[in-house]
Amino acid sequence: MIEGLPARYCDAVMGLTLDDLLRRPVENQWSIAEYVDHVREVIFGMRFLVGTAITKAGTDLGKSPSSPFQPEPRRVEIDVALTGLEREATLLLTSLSELSPSEWRSTVTFDGIEVDPFWIARHAVHDSTHHLLDIGRLRAAL
Repeated sequence: MIEGLPARYCDAVMGLTLDDLLRRPVENQWSIAEYVDHVREVIFGMRFLVGTAITKAGTDLGKSPSSPFQPEPRRVEIDVALTGLEREATLLLTSLSELSPSEWRSTVTFDGIEVDPFWIARHAVHDSTHHLLDIGRLRAAL
């Protein structure tokens, strides 16, 4: 699933104009481009969690950064966001595939929740898939 994310996001934005990508057709929801960039950020965050769990097992990172909803859409360069998403997904997949059996049990804590690489991988897939559905709804609203 992680390996296929970049292609799924490329497909999700295919054929859309720059105006379509940057517009917010649904009140209180990001634009399609903002969702793509957010997923890039999430995958980076999941990769960071895996790395921390392995190199500094048991670390408590405190509260995770928020992604506040700003009244005006951010101008996201979609090609940069898609390239970044592909890079982060590839690096996360590589990190996960190189874990030893004992490293899969390493943990890191954030937001008061202790997580391991199993949880991190599932969350990366869940969050990314959820936002693909958001993009589908935004495309329909266009």
